[in-house]
Formats: sequence, structure tokens, C-alpha cells
Amino acid sequence: MRPRAYGLVRDSGLRLMPNSSVSEVSIRDARPGDAPRLYEIDQICFAPYIAYSRAEILFLLTRRSSIARVAELSGDAAGFVIGQAGPGVESHVITLDVIPEARRRKIGTLLMSALHEELRRRGIERVILEVDTTNEAAQRFYRGFGYERGELLHGYYHGRSDAYRMRLRL
Repeated sequence: MRPRAYGLVRDSGLRLMPNSSVSEVSIRDARPGDAPRLYEIDQICFAPYIAYSRAEILFLLTRRSSIARVAELSGDAAGFVIGQAGPGVESHVITLDVIPEARRRKIGTLLMSALHEELRRRGIERVILEVDTTNEAAQRFYRGFGYERGELLHGYYHGRSDAYRMRLRL
């Protein structure tokens, strides 16, 4: 199971109000019962060869070292983030998913901020993530948090595409 962050593929079916704003978004801890909806979101956000299986999503939600947050908009999950804390002072962003209709509404920013806040609370000093080399929007998004592009990972996504490892010192 390879960690990866941020993507887009298909329509989620969730329709947002034209004037939906960040004030209508709530961030909460993910629960194992969220697994079916988070699986659905992941299938929307990532190509089939990258998206996680139902079992992988449930594993990531219930793993002791996981930190998972859900963004709700109009009472439905519109995105989520999963990170892995430690061991030690390093953490890994496993995935950040926001449905296409909810993008550009600061939901990803709220999710990453919530994850970073929890990591700081746990004494984590460094965070890493992987991002597709062709996804310039995601790279800009992460640079906005202070992530710096590191090494190139050839064939990272099941031999089909490359990724950059990005790093942040909290």
C-alpha cells in the first residue's frame, strides 16, 4: 500500500450550493463507520490503479498510528485526510482527498491544517508526502504550507507515473 496525496478523477454526485463557503465546513475525527463514504471519495479522486481498496481505507482508519480527519459540507463528507504519526518525530501524509465539486473552497487547507495541528500536538517535527510529478496544482498547494520538493521517485504509482517526495518541518 503506497501513500499518495491529492488527485482528481470522477464526479462525486454531491451538489453544492452556489454560495457554499468555508464557514459551512466542519472538520471532525474520522470513524471506522466513515469507511464506505471515504472509499467512495477516494475512488472519485484517484485513478483505479492508485485508489485504495475498501480494506485499505478501513485499515488506515483503524491503525493505531493513523490520524484521520473528515470535512463535512452540507451534512455529507466532502473530503478527508489521513496521516501516519511516527515512529519518532516524523510523520507521513498518506492521502488528501477532496471531491471535485468541493475544491477551491479551502476544504483541503482546513484538512491539512487540522492534520498539522494534531501532529504538532504529538510532538512531530517533520512531515513527508508524495505527489504526482504532473499534478502542479497539488504541488503549489503543498508549497503553500511550506513543503519543499525533494527527490524524484520513478514509477512510484505502480510503475505508471512518477512522484516527488515533499518535506515540511513543522
